Amino acid sequence: MEEINKTYKYEIGGITYEQKKLVMGQIYQIMNILKDVKIPTDATALNLITALGDRLSMAIAIVLHQPDVKLKDKNIEQLASDIEFEMSPELALEVIEDFFDLTPISSLLEKVGKTVGKIADKMKMETGSTP
Repeated sequence: MEEINKTYKYEIGGITYEQKKLVMGQIYQIMNILKDVKIPTDATALNLITALGDRLSMAIAIVLHQPDVKLKDKNIEQLASDIEFEMSPELALEVIEDFFDLTPISSLLEKVGKTVGKIADKMKMETGSTP
């Protein structure tokens, strides 16, 4: 059974941040910064870091949060700036690896594909044409 409330904690610049499964708002934020990034099909922590380049700190700022700050209220730009000068490359790799542990991209894409297929089948049955 999948762990629903799995949490990773990191100490960065004297502040403890957490990483949990993404919520919709974080997904939209991540999608926004990734829209021009070419992510390899064999995405690993290291080649994702390379692909993100100077957007890495922004991506990490999106996935991390302080428990006492609501996700919608956090200042992503400030957090990204702080992370750039407080986080070691080793910790950045750990955060990215933990992200993949919390966010199984392949199973998510598989679920999206099945859902789209079901919707397409339903539209085909209801309208008699292909979507």
